[in-house]
Amino acid sequence: MKFFISSECSDSSFNMHDRETLRSRMDEYLRAYEQLDYFSGSVLVAHDGEIVLNEGYGMANREHEVKNTRDTIFRLGSVSKSFTAAAIILLHEQGVLNTDQPISRYLADFPNGDTITIHHLLTHTSGLSHPVGLNTKVAMKLENVIQKFRDQPLAFSPGDQFQYGNSGYILLTYLIEQVSGKPFESFLQDHFFHPLGMFHSGYDVHNRILKHRADGYSAAGDEVVHGEYAHMSTHAGAAGLYSSTGDLSLWDQALHSELLFRRQTRERIFTPFLQNYGYGWYIDRQSLGGRLRTRIHHGGLGNPGYVTRMTRFADERLLIIVLSNFLLSPLEKMNRDLAGMIFGETEAFPDKPEIQAQVQPMRYEAFAGIYEAFIRIHVTVEQERLFITIFGFKLELFFQSEAAEQIDFYAKAAYVRISFRKKFSGQIDGATIHWLGEEAYYAKRRDGHDD
Repeated sequence: MKFFISSECSDSSFNMHDRETLRSRMDEYLRAYEQLDYFSGSVLVAHDGEIVLNEGYGMANREHEVKNTRDTIFRLGSVSKSFTAAAIILLHEQGVLNTDQPISRYLADFPNGDTITIHHLLTHTSGLSHPVGLNTKVAMKLENVIQKFRDQPLAFSPGDQFQYGNSGYILLTYLIEQVSGKPFESFLQDHFFHPLGMFHSGYDVHNRILKHRADGYSAAGDEVVHGEYAHMSTHAGAAGLYSSTGDLSLWDQALHSELLFRRQTRERIFTPFLQNYGYGWYIDRQSLGGRLRTRIHHGGLGNPGYVTRMTRFADERLLIIVLSNFLLSPLEKMNRDLAGMIFGETEAFPDKPEIQAQVQPMRYEAFAGIYEAFIRIHVTVEQERLFITIFGFKLELFFQSEAAEQIDFYAKAAYVRISFRKKFSGQIDGATIHWLGEEAYYAKRRDGHDD
């Protein structure tokens, strides 16, 4: 079903609490994550264009002990897609291109260009494959990045399915440059960043000196580590931009107005298609404060060590921006809890593990094996230390407590908890995993406990 989300209507049932009380509650909540070293970044919450909270938490640079502030700059990851989509829509409004036209009209020699439209690229329904053999650690010309997927067979007929990825938005970046005659960054600066006063935003070039840029971090074993290097030329308009919370709030305000686009044009941006994806945004509904509320949002994830989320509740004119320079920050939970506070829900603060003294030495080999849920999870023992490998991260586990039917462990480097379930015989047959503070899921241990 297609429907347009108005960015001008207001919800008369929405009542913002006392701003200072609300700001204090949200700050206390975020400080709790900061103190446990589960989060570092900057957070902005605004209502109807007025800032309720805009603060930094944790370190922008751990080695020099430089703190994050409201002015800190972060890589946006896939939040960049909203700007790339907006650039395409602006060109559509100017009559330079038409989103309903096949891309062969503008890129004559692109394979399957007669069947793939610009609309398909914007909505991840083009069928383009993911780049093959792309080395993200070296600088690459945009044309060479495109070569990594242009000749791959389509995953499906354009328009038939949704497959989220970067290829479509990389190609849109190239399209913007071809039809406008400007480099991608120059186009964004001329039409969006400079006119809106977004002076802390741009296309991330690694060797450029950027004041207030946060370093990116990840986790390995029992410690926080530097994120892996990635050159943003390989991500282009799919994930290559940087910004700050304040600049993104200016972006939000512009999208509520006709500063950039006519109302009819904005309708195209915020109309959801397959899998609730519009043009550079997801548009869905979230249950908060006892009712379903329209949510316009996008997240970003990527190296070297950034995770981001921008969420807009258009009816209530509410904005939540969370930008983090720690890849394992629990942004989904934090974002949900911050919204819940505003809509009168009770928030759950992160829990510090209560460590129980071990009665006798633990045989870690009893836990080792493969556990399966919707993904495969490996638990291993190395030099008498217990590790979990999940979602590509390898974290050390530490004993927390033991009860009759389960043994609990926690990770020091991230907000991860795991409860191993014991059978009557004492054998471990499964585990309940709490990943980054999200709701738990159960993973059954495979028979034989190995490949």
